[in-house]
Amino acid sequence: MKRSLRTSLAFGLLLVCLPHLESFGYQKAGKRVQTPAVTGTYNYVINSLEVLELPDHKVRISFAGYWPNTKKRAETRNVGSFDETVPLTGRTAIVKIKYGQDPCVIRFEFRSNKVIVTQEESILGCGFGFNVEPDGTYLKTSSKAPSLPPP
Repeated sequence: MKRSLRTSLAFGLLLVCLPHLESFGYQKAGKRVQTPAVTGTYNYVINSLEVLELPDHKVRISFAGYWPNTKKRAETRNVGSFDETVPLTGRTAIVKIKYGQDPCVIRFEFRSNKVIVTQEESILGCGFGFNVEPDGTYLKTSSKAPSLPPP
């Protein structure tokens, strides 16, 4: 009696858990696990990124950065931007902007709902306006493809 009760309980537990095995990393044959797309709009404070995945493992990244200034009786903003198409290796893209002798190198590490942006040290910087830098953790605010102008 005890053995048949244990067998029945084990069988019942198996039937209950079987539909949920995919959430534990089990994969059905032929089913591909897709990583979230990097296409979308990302924001960090008042800076923004528009990202569009392209064929052949490429990505187009459009950056708009700002640094607000408050002077006597007038508000101004320093600005900087770029629009580059670069290879997407895994979930990482690297933009190299030619400015002066040394290129400005900006790294993008895409995660599920954000992108971590870091700028490597450069003698002259990237040529953006005063205090404008792309560094930061940008949160994804939209997964829609941005409407970028023709390159």
